[in-house]
Amino acid sequence: MMKLLTQKYKFFIFDLDDTLYPEISYLSEAYYNIALYLEEKESVNSKEIHKYLLAKFKDDGRKSLFDSMLSNFKLSNIFLEDLLHILRTFKPKKKIDLFSKIYKILPAIIKNSNKVFVLTNGNVIQQKNKVRNINWRFNDKHLVFIYANEHKKKPAIDSFNFIKKKYNINNELTIMVGDSVTDKTFADNCNIRFMCADDFMKN
Repeated sequence: MMKLLTQKYKFFIFDLDDTLYPEISYLSEAYYNIALYLEEKESVNSKEIHKYLLAKFKDDGRKSLFDSMLSNFKLSNIFLEDLLHILRTFKPKKKIDLFSKIYKILPAIIKNSNKVFVLTNGNVIQQKNKVRNINWRFNDKHLVFIYANEHKKKPAIDSFNFIKKKYNINNELTIMVGDSVTDKTFADNCNIRFMCADDFMKN
């Protein structure tokens, strides 16, 4: 199947979070650092804060996550900017691994493709920090990283138009691999093939 994909498609666009690596690996350590910061500032229990952030993220996602946590622990929102700064810039103790199957698949994709892109939504500073702190095993030298928020976040097609213009890619020879409805909608909007990350990694 992978051989067929690389024969049919010459341009691959990958989402980043939960497509190439598990985002929770980054977030859990970020939340741990945030919890330690708050424990130092307010003498609260860092383990309880870390546990709360992980559970709340799992149940409700990232929207208003820190506001909810500060309210729950009766902490001042004056810390909010500092928490966001930690989230976006902290350095993990060790590089974050990709999904194990990606390590096997990615080199073949790179070898047999004209161009391989990683296109990610999200705060640009934070996404660049993730990229810096992922263990790419040198595959990143052959990838083009595009930060959609520098144009307009997916599913808007602005970032694809940028890629198409700069790298002269062909829609019919392009496939998007992602893990979300947003990625699927983006591919549809761009008139390119979409493949779910789970299906992609079964190959």
